[in-house]
Amino acid sequence: MLIDQELPSWERRVLVSLPVEADSVATFAAIRRVDFFRSPVIAVPNRVRTWFDAIIRSGGHGSAAQPQHFGFDQLLEEQGGFHLLAEEAGEELVLGFIGRWWDRGYGRVEWSAEEFRDFSRPGYAVGAWGFAVLPYGSSTTVLVTDVRVGCTDEEARRSFQRYWTAVGPFVTAMGRPVLRLIRKEAERAAKSV
Repeated sequence: MLIDQELPSWERRVLVSLPVEADSVATFAAIRRVDFFRSPVIAVPNRVRTWFDAIIRSGGHGSAAQPQHFGFDQLLEEQGGFHLLAEEAGEELVLGFIGRWWDRGYGRVEWSAEEFRDFSRPGYAVGAWGFAVLPYGSSTTVLVTDVRVGCTDEEARRSFQRYWTAVGPFVTAMGRPVLRLIRKEAERAAKSV
């Protein structure tokens, strides 16, 4: 799996799978088309995060413009904080994020996809979010999402553990709704062909 190459060891992991009644081509394409905000389980905490980020950036004097759509492309924008680390078209892709999520503004740093595997700056966490589409017969797939977080040192590990205690249940709760959204989009596209 590509995610094993990008982040082979981790502190925390959320691994979820779901069958999809669509072929692997339709399912993989749906990953890039889905609007994550169509699920309240995903939309509410992320809208709160957007609002909170805007308040912090403006020193408490601004209001956040709430996006109406939030999909794969928005994850890769500057404010999304992710980079595409690896992709095998039609089969797998892996996104990465580096920061100090427990700090204001998530402690984001400038980094490139080429730096991800070797990133070791003390006090930071690295996260990988992978999707895999596994063919199961001629018209069914198994869709997998795998979220992994590793820390660069013991200080980061302690800080991340406190952070995870608060947000871990939300991250875990989002796994299945993300896959359901992708499944719905893939199955809709498969039926329209």
